[in-house]
Amino acid sequence: MMRKWLVSLLAVTAATTAALQVAPPSAGADDKDGRTFVVDVAIDATTLALNNNDPSDPGNPKRGSTFTVTGKIFPGGTIPAGTTSFDPNQPGSIGNWICSGVFLAAASEIFGGTAPIAVHTSQIFMFTSDKKALMTEGLEGPVGVTTHRVVVGGTGAYQDMVGQSRQDTIGLNGTGLFDHRFTFRLVRAGSD
Repeated sequence: MMRKWLVSLLAVTAATTAALQVAPPSAGADDKDGRTFVVDVAIDATTLALNNNDPSDPGNPKRGSTFTVTGKIFPGGTIPAGTTSFDPNQPGSIGNWICSGVFLAAASEIFGGTAPIAVHTSQIFMFTSDKKALMTEGLEGPVGVTTHRVVVGGTGAYQDMVGQSRQDTIGLNGTGLFDHRFTFRLVRAGSD
């Protein structure tokens, strides 16, 4: 069932990503209001674990189904837009990405276009340098829709940092799942 669901998801996504051409924002800068930087994430489909309510039901995932998936973080602008053979496990990664979520609508509503919001996710960005990490929370809309996520905090150099990240889908990679570009805008908690 999960394979059938992924094939359906990929078919919808392939049509959508053909039109996506997200230009990479500047790769990182400190500005007067805080810290802004960009990273790309390649999601590895082989790590997807989907908890269906009833695996024998072709309508899965249903509202309330949960999942976990991982990927690799790359410097902003590394991953090309569109459907590519980009390998999440190729050299050049600057960290690991973990995403856990719950479906807020059934697959039939998501693929039928009647679910404006499909999934709620928690994401962890674990950077290999300086043992720093960022945590975000947010809603996932239909494929190809830009979403904004709340940065709820971090560790290491990101301790006491909060803010927002913009999530753009930039395409599909060689494992068959999405590549995303995240533009972070952070400020120190309590600063104006």
